[in-house]
Amino acid sequence: MPHTPSTPVTDTLSTRPDAGQHFRRFLLVNAALLLISLLANLILERPVFSLVHALMLAAVGVSWGVAARWGWRVAKRWYLAALMPYLISFAFIGQIESFDILWMLLFPPIAAFLVERPRSLILWDATFLALVAGVYTLHWTRLYPLLYTDIALGAQLTALFFLAVISWFIQGYKAQLADMQRAFRQQLERQVDDGLQQIRGLNRELESTQTDLVRLLGELCEARSEETGNHVARVAAYARHLATLANLPEHHVILIHQAAPLHDVGKIAVPDRILNKPGRLTDEEFREMQAHTHRGHDILKASGRSLLQAAATIAHEHHERWDGKGYPRGLSGTGISIEGRLVAIADVFDALSFKRVYKPAWEDERIRHLFATERGRQFDPDLTDLFLDHYADFVTLRDRSG
Repeated sequence: MPHTPSTPVTDTLSTRPDAGQHFRRFLLVNAALLLISLLANLILERPVFSLVHALMLAAVGVSWGVAARWGWRVAKRWYLAALMPYLISFAFIGQIESFDILWMLLFPPIAAFLVERPRSLILWDATFLALVAGVYTLHWTRLYPLLYTDIALGAQLTALFFLAVISWFIQGYKAQLADMQRAFRQQLERQVDDGLQQIRGLNRELESTQTDLVRLLGELCEARSEETGNHVARVAAYARHLATLANLPEHHVILIHQAAPLHDVGKIAVPDRILNKPGRLTDEEFREMQAHTHRGHDILKASGRSLLQAAATIAHEHHERWDGKGYPRGLSGTGISIEGRLVAIADVFDALSFKRVYKPAWEDERIRHLFATERGRQFDPDLTDLFLDHYADFVTLRDRSG
């Protein structure tokens, strides 16, 4: 049973977004916003703010270079490390009427976007919160008072903390969902692999059963016609070796080897008085014997299986001749299938090598002479050359199972 390969489940992973590409796009957007902020502060004559934005813009440029050389994961950490002092600096350079300190509230969602795993996110957010808490502690202890009121700073710290916690929860749920998806995908892959293994096993069993039935049916016909034992097995072995010498594809060689045992299946319909007659057949009896090719083809052709289709072709054509004087249809040359031409040589070689009810076994020299004489007449000349050039191989196959 042919098997159409299915698309592996893991192929769907290639459709995931490129995280590195998304990070580079983020850097471009960030650079554009920083440039706008820098220009706006220059117009407002706030040089310190412009300097801070310019330094962060340079850090974004460095992040791009780091991403190009060491990958976006390393660049991501560099960016976050540069972002922390950038945001903290607004607490020191801000003014009462300034809202720049609110930029610090953007850090948790930015980190949630950049950092994939919750453990890494917690590390970055915790570090940032510790820095912010340290700055605010300097203010509340009056070691370094800021321009902002205690209420404003407390509200910002609280908002920042809750944003960080929310980001951690969201990232944690994302991680759980990713783990569930990964587990489901792995389970699905295992089930698909198990199913494919079962299908392959069933295919192998079906092919093995089919091959065994073909061989047994061929042996049944052989036993009925009182031919030499293992005739069909030897013909199959000869045909396989000759097909290999002819450089046919491996799957075609195997198909010929499996189908060849049924070359004489049509003899099952030939009467015993003709099949096992020791003397010369009359013209009428010979026509009856010739009919086994049509009958074998008719028995096998109804199946849609490639093995039985090949067997039907062999049964129909293994008595055709290269010169067109064979039977049942008088085919000639390459109009005869390669399967029929191969089995014609294999069948005649085995028939001549062993005693039959109507003749004694032939000597090898006489067999070689017949094939040399019938080259290009009864047999395909190229296949005959291969057969004669490797004649010792076929003798070995014959003697091994004879």
